[in-house]
Amino acid sequence: MALPKIKSKFDGAVQKSSQEQKIAELQAEVEQLRASQSPELEAELQKLREQLQNQSGELEISVDLIDPNPHQPRQTITPELIQTKARLLKKHGQITPIILVPQNNGRYMLLDGQLRTEAAKVLGWQKIRALVVPMPEDLSSRALLTFLGFEDLNPLDKAEAIANEATKSVGLSVDEIVTMLSTVLKRLERDGKSKELTQLVAVSTEDQQQSLSELGVTGTEYSLLLLLLELGLNPASVKANLMPMLSLPQDLKDAIRHKGLKGAHALALSTLSSKALDVSEKEAQLERVKATDQVLKNNLTVPETRELTKQIKDKYVKSEKSESKKVKLVIQKVRELSSESLTDVSQEQLIVLRGLLVEKLTQIERLL
Repeated sequence: MALPKIKSKFDGAVQKSSQEQKIAELQAEVEQLRASQSPELEAELQKLREQLQNQSGELEISVDLIDPNPHQPRQTITPELIQTKARLLKKHGQITPIILVPQNNGRYMLLDGQLRTEAAKVLGWQKIRALVVPMPEDLSSRALLTFLGFEDLNPLDKAEAIANEATKSVGLSVDEIVTMLSTVLKRLERDGKSKELTQLVAVSTEDQQQSLSELGVTGTEYSLLLLLLELGLNPASVKANLMPMLSLPQDLKDAIRHKGLKGAHALALSTLSSKALDVSEKEAQLERVKATDQVLKNNLTVPETRELTKQIKDKYVKSEKSESKKVKLVIQKVRELSSESLTDVSQEQLIVLRGLLVEKLTQIERLL
């Protein structure tokens, strides 16, 4: 895929409020960058850096003057990630500068290089090499993706970034987007067109637009699918693997963000719900937390995690046993033993009957 040229994108600046809006709108498209990693993209990135250096030069910026971007897709930065990046910086130095946007108060907003900045703080660096650029007036999403070198996101951060971008683009709530995506995918599957949709990920935007129309997709459905395809995402994969992340219970979201729990493991653990276990949400959460710790401690695979959740559910779910015709007959006979029918029975028989009934009641109590 040919990357857009971006030299002309940096000719002017815009006001701070507009800068923040553009950053918020554009950075949610991080998934496209991941799908576009290639020598061609790296070459374009290097051209941009050289271009910026020629225009304004590389600067040493105090890390205390750098503010994070509140809208950036990565919401998870674990201590392990920062330490890993810090070790690389210590060993090899800062190979590429971060990219900053100046703000009106003399400070800078971080546009690219979040992990490098956090790692520099861990190493005790007072300053970090940076390229300071004005936010371009006409920076398109695709142009942004040619130079922002985002590191990998976990599936929860990816799902939230994609959902945020989709809500802004099509004007629907997250729940409405999930429902719409499910509806259109089911219809295409029913019509035998799922494979054709998947193949559109690798074609040009023009071909995507034409093919979606040929598939009979219109209106908001068209806008939603086109957005996902332009980001290099398979809509079916988004529905199956990313959208479920949004409805995970908070304890599992926290485990993904702070303990490194994988998305597939979290989905398996989410089946330990209060409804599935027939207990309160508090009790279900305690079971999930214990199971999560076990998964992480023992480094369980996804199949092993599913087996663990099955074992836990088996402890809670009462097995349904079939109704016994024999017991049903006994119940009927006992009901027929009215006071009148027992009047003419001998005392010896009544004593034996009472003993048997007491014995059976004791057995029943144990089973209940």
